[in-house]
Parts: sequence; structure tokens; C-alpha cells
Amino acid sequence: MNNPSLLAFFLLLGNVPANAAEEGQTAPACPAMLSETKKSIDPNAYKGKVVLLDFWATWCPPCIKSMPFFNDLRQEFLKEGFEVVAINLDEDSDSVTQFLSQHPVDYPIAFDPQGECPKIYQVKAMPSSYLLDKSGTIRKIHLGFREDDQARLRAQIITLLGE
Repeated sequence: MNNPSLLAFFLLLGNVPANAAEEGQTAPACPAMLSETKKSIDPNAYKGKVVLLDFWATWCPPCIKSMPFFNDLRQEFLKEGFEVVAINLDEDSDSVTQFLSQHPVDYPIAFDPQGECPKIYQVKAMPSSYLLDKSGTIRKIHLGFREDDQARLRAQIITLLGE
């Protein structure tokens, strides 16, 4: 394993809190800084919206495949109260900025180069997505990303928007 970011990610998995984020729990805040507002991620700021909180990195091929789909979902359901918030785990924000200039998305991106948020959420795979209902409760956790996940995730979002 010669990718230092990947190695650091798997090392931090061994150091997770006992109260990790799970389905049915309120989504915890984390110190990742949103690029637009320079504020940390606080799920309370999104109350009243259905939120897909996505952990990703530029070195993760399934993460890169998921980004256009998540962007399309956001465009499709934004007016109905859906938001995507992505937490990038790369250590070098300049390379992420360059990556995003080549693969633009419309949703907010937060940076967490120290890897604090994956510890808080006990991220087990890359990408990992947490689907939050309008009250900020984690309703579904999606590990990885495959093409056949798309219909299921879209249906879950529609269900939560209707609640």
C-alpha cells in the first residue's frame, strides 16, 4: 500500500469512538470545514431537509463514480428539500481543488485533512454515505457505491422527502 492517504485512512479506522454514528441516531457534528462558508459541519443547520452526507477522496474510484450521480440527485430534488454535503478526506486541499475543477459538482464540499469526521462517524468503507431525515436522524448508511445502488438510494430519498 503505497498511497499515504489510504494508509492513514485505514489506520484511523482502528481508533474509532464507541459511540459511532449508526442508523436511528442523531447525526453528530464534525470539524470538517465547508469550503464556501468556512464553518464546520453541523447537521442541525440542515434541519427540515433530507441530507446525504458523503465521505469521499480523490484516490477512491467508487467515490469518483458516485459524484455525478449525487450531483444529479441534488439537482432533481433540491427544490423539494434535499441536499448533498460531501466531506473530502484528502490531505492536500490544492489537489482536491484541482480535481474539482476537472470534475465539478454543485453541492457543498467540506475538507477534513486530519480525518476527524471519519472517526466520529466510524466510516467503514469509501465512499460512505449517511442519509439523514428532516430531523437530522441517520436513516440509512450506504457503504461503497455500485451502479445498482442508484435506484434504491433515489427511492429512499423520495420516501424521506415525503415524511
